[in-house]
Amino acid sequence: MNPATKTGRRQLARRARQFGYFDIPASPGQWRRYQVNCPLCTEQVSAAWESGTTHTALLDAAMDEHLLRDCEHGHQQ
Repeated sequence: MNPATKTGRRQLARRARQFGYFDIPASPGQWRRYQVNCPLCTEQVSAAWESGTTHTALLDAAMDEHLLRDCEHGHQQ
C-alpha cells in the first residue's frame, strides 16, 4: 500500500475503515462528524457531515487528503 499512488491511498482508507470509525453526533452549533484513525501514523482524521454524501465517501476523501498533506508517512515524504 503505497500512499504516493491513488490506488494505495484507496487501500489505506479502506483499511482504516475496517478497524472501525467514530460517528460523533452533532452538538449545538456544530455539525455531525465522522472520525477514523490513520493506519500509518495513527492520527485521528475527521470529516464533517455533508448532505447527500455517504460516510464512507466522506471518510475516504478525508483520509486521501490526510495522506497527501498531513501524514508523516504519506505522499509528501
